[in-house]
Amino acid sequence: MMKIKAMMILMAVMLAACNAAPGPEAEEGPAEDDNVTTTPAAEREETLTQSSSTAGYYQTVIPYEISPSRGLTSTNMVSSYNIEAFEKGLFDISKNVFPVDEYIFREGQIFTEEMVRGFLGRQYTREEIEEMSEEELADSNAFSNLGLNPSTGGEEDPEVIAEEAPLYLSHILEQNYLLADEEGELTLDGITIGLAMNSTYFYQTEQYGTTYSRSLDESEVREQGQRMADEILERLRANERYSDQTIAFAIFIQSGDTAITPGNFVSYAVAEGGDDTLSSFNDINEDYVLFPSSEGAEFNEQINSDYEVFNRNLSAYFDNFTTSIGHGRFIDDSLETLTIEIPVQYTSYGEIIGLSQYVHGLLGDHFAGSAVEVSIADKSETYALITKDENDEISTHIYE
Repeated sequence: MMKIKAMMILMAVMLAACNAAPGPEAEEGPAEDDNVTTTPAAEREETLTQSSSTAGYYQTVIPYEISPSRGLTSTNMVSSYNIEAFEKGLFDISKNVFPVDEYIFREGQIFTEEMVRGFLGRQYTREEIEEMSEEELADSNAFSNLGLNPSTGGEEDPEVIAEEAPLYLSHILEQNYLLADEEGELTLDGITIGLAMNSTYFYQTEQYGTTYSRSLDESEVREQGQRMADEILERLRANERYSDQTIAFAIFIQSGDTAITPGNFVSYAVAEGGDDTLSSFNDINEDYVLFPSSEGAEFNEQINSDYEVFNRNLSAYFDNFTTSIGHGRFIDDSLETLTIEIPVQYTSYGEIIGLSQYVHGLLGDHFAGSAVEVSIADKSETYALITKDENDEISTHIYE
């Protein structure tokens, strides 16, 4: 009787998860005092930010709605480098599917924190579920069986699990894309879902013991990501609320936790509105490269040489300068963006001005035709930002 009851609970929870509301209930605002009047978010009229599609950005709905699963990103991703590359890159993929001049962005409102946690868990076989007591079902949340990572099949040896059933999926990020009708009514028309996959699996053979690692095969990671995308699509389509939207999936493979360059997207696929299957996954040729470095020289000798000259020029005129670090993002082997961090130990406002002006001039001589962003900062504060676009237009902002 207990096993039948457990399976009934399993079915009920899975259906409930697939019928989750499109957004969280509004939280109560702060208490009013004698001098301040606040309007609860649920009562504020929705409006849109000004269009900036010519600059490549989506309009956004305000009041701004935070995703109910937002807090998991920093917990689940292995480094800040990966977080930034994952979030920014997912926008770029969305732009290929949902044009910036047509669609409006809203943070994902379908997946709750509980659902994402469930997705990141392991699958359980029917045999595993039937052998669990009600207490074990509740403690492990196995009765919902939302997990997308592979089942251990009852295996308990950590080394065997590392070889046969490692954890592949690390995080899920959802973006929603809306259309506005002539009356300004917004409807959900598109969904992008990013799957952040692990490149390394960590495990211990005993509690509080040595942590071991196993590098995961990239082709297997890709295959697992595609399987998971198919499963998520099936779950979404099972809810009539999400039966007609275009849904895009993108697979991102993280770099290691000690790497100073992020991972990259490797593929994406789309299910057009009403389709129950994904198109073939399209490969994405994206790389993040550290400059200056031996890897940078192998990847693009000219840019690496340019960067070495850039650093030498800075060190020749500013004693406070040590060296800068650059991250180049390449798409199809062509430099898309170059982000440079110039670390300084603040000595005077005059030096910051002079350094910013000198960097402004250097950008005019280097990295032609590439988008470059240079920040001058110490560990706690950014003092200046110098940017150059693909047309070699340069702007400088020095923070007061």
